[in-house]
Amino acid sequence: MNTIDHIEKIIKIAGEDSLSDKLFENAREHLEAVSSVLKITHAQAAIFSLILDRFGEDSVSADDIAKNFKCGKIQLLRYMDDFDALRQKRLIKARSNCFSKDSFPEYTIPLDVIKAVRNNTEYQCTRFDNMTTEDLLDYLNGMLGSIKMSDFNIEGFNYEVEYVFAHNKDSSFVKKIKEYDLNEGSIILMTIFCHGLVQNDNELIKADNLSDELREIIGFAETRRIQNRLKSGKHKVIEKGLIQFDCQDGMADTEHFRLTEKAKEEFLADINFSEKAKRNGKNIIHADKISERNLYFSDKIKERINELTDLLGENNFSGIQKRLAEKGMRTGFACIFSGPPGTGKTETAYQIAKKTGRDIMLVNIADTKSMWFGESEKRIKSLFDRYRGIVKNGGLAPILFFNEADAVLGKRRELSQSRNGPDQTENAIQNIILQEMENLNGILIATTNMTVNLDKAFERRFLYKIEFEKPNTESKIKMWQNFIPSLDDDDAGKLAGKYDFSGGQIENIARKNTVSYILKGTDSNLSILENLCKEELLEKSAARIGFCSE
Repeated sequence: MNTIDHIEKIIKIAGEDSLSDKLFENAREHLEAVSSVLKITHAQAAIFSLILDRFGEDSVSADDIAKNFKCGKIQLLRYMDDFDALRQKRLIKARSNCFSKDSFPEYTIPLDVIKAVRNNTEYQCTRFDNMTTEDLLDYLNGMLGSIKMSDFNIEGFNYEVEYVFAHNKDSSFVKKIKEYDLNEGSIILMTIFCHGLVQNDNELIKADNLSDELREIIGFAETRRIQNRLKSGKHKVIEKGLIQFDCQDGMADTEHFRLTEKAKEEFLADINFSEKAKRNGKNIIHADKISERNLYFSDKIKERINELTDLLGENNFSGIQKRLAEKGMRTGFACIFSGPPGTGKTETAYQIAKKTGRDIMLVNIADTKSMWFGESEKRIKSLFDRYRGIVKNGGLAPILFFNEADAVLGKRRELSQSRNGPDQTENAIQNIILQEMENLNGILIATTNMTVNLDKAFERRFLYKIEFEKPNTESKIKMWQNFIPSLDDDDAGKLAGKYDFSGGQIENIARKNTVSYILKGTDSNLSILENLCKEELLEKSAARIGFCSE
């Protein structure tokens, strides 16, 4: 007989003998067989068999179990230690469709346990020893998700928390939960905030979003109580300095919460945020993934770029920052590259990152904009918070790169009497960036096509300013031959002298030439390249149609 056969016999005998000494006597052989495979006692084997008999139902209630055992709930309470033992071995899980902590748990059996029983093998439960803080937060967050799906209740969550915490006593998160003596509501809050930061880089959580999430987990009444205590500043996590209101210009924003620096340092001490950012790769371009490219500039621009590259080298930069700090000066480096499109500003930033071994944290300006009032400011602040966290956690500071930053670096606008709308939002964003540049402790590079529109306040904060010009004839010859190596000096010279193209335009022509070769199989010659140059000029002229200069 296999394990399933023995369980069927136990169920049949239990239907006749109820939960009594007679059951354990008459079903001894079968209880012994199940006990031997699952490494549990006879009483636990009987309970497990009765729960498994209801496999396929959502859960098994105390009433169901008492009915199958032909006993009352009071008699069933004598076996609660056996229920707990089965839970500790992960053979059963407690769940309920209600949120009351006073209700008797309902039970279900995980599918991987059922698979082990079918295979007549001992169930090897997932090990929860020595979990990383990230894995621990993932697991806790997963349990909260199970509550939302009604696969779990708060009592089950509390049991799982106790079980997992007991196996991960050395985790910084677990240590601090114990040290601050946080209850289930506070544990849920810290899980939501810490998981949001670690896995999704969410520095801020809106009060409304937090309330919506809590309602799905603990119900309306408990959520209302927590919400009121948070907003009044009387909740334990606020009193202990773990969660705080967001702050804008010295004013508390009661509609947004964030973890305090203290909470990050204590609860997430095990996490290297710098390495995490590299692993997650969200808007991170790794230095070793940047392709090395040749750039051609005038001697003046080349000298400025080489100087900046040397300054940002690891040894030089750390030494310079130290000396600046000793003199009480700002230690951050903000640089701006200006000039017409296609002159190599973006690629220069990439090549500096490549040569200095620094990753790039790329800022997508569009991602910082939101239709909701106040949300854009939160996003830009969160972006700088994330960068500051990466720098603070050590390693080689990445470059915070604002590419084509005209949209956020332009002159601030005059506000109407209503003092709201897009103009106010744009000015608020610029004020945040200005303040962050003032406190910068890393490297910021911005590119812009229009320096005439640069706000004076920004201009003062950029330590290094490099103006990129359209390439001279000598540089254009080198570009033509770099992109199309088959070009001889004469043809490259003719193209460079006749067409006032930027490096980006020359590269476009070279790409079109390659596509043409692939489709038609014809080698490039001066005539073909001249036709492509004319097309490029036509496209440039067409792009201007419908626009007028101010």
